[in-house]
Amino acid sequence: MEITSGGTPGPRLADHLAVLGNNLYGRIPHAPRAKVLAEMFVRAGWRARASSWTEYEVEHEWVCIELVESSPDERLLSGVVDPSRVDELGAVLAGLGLRYSIELWSDDQTSPLRELAG
Repeated sequence: MEITSGGTPGPRLADHLAVLGNNLYGRIPHAPRAKVLAEMFVRAGWRARASSWTEYEVEHEWVCIELVESSPDERLLSGVVDPSRVDELGAVLAGLGLRYSIELWSDDQTSPLRELAG
């Protein structure tokens, strides 16, 4: 599947969330390459776009995350999520068969609000 910088069809992040700064940070250990992860999200109904040669952005109406190659078998993620749906993001990652560790931060990015792992 080709994922270009123009992106694939799919849902876009809601405008009221698009104006927020990052509030989500995490990692996906023992993960496939970022491109493969992006393809997995697309098959699950998400939109994806290539943001560099090795990094991909995946989004839905309530979340937009950047997938970054950090080491041969680990991906980092950061972005914005509707705080009321952070558990849903964990469920999506688990549903894709991924282990994860994510942190939800306050709007002013000064304190962590939640930590989830699966």
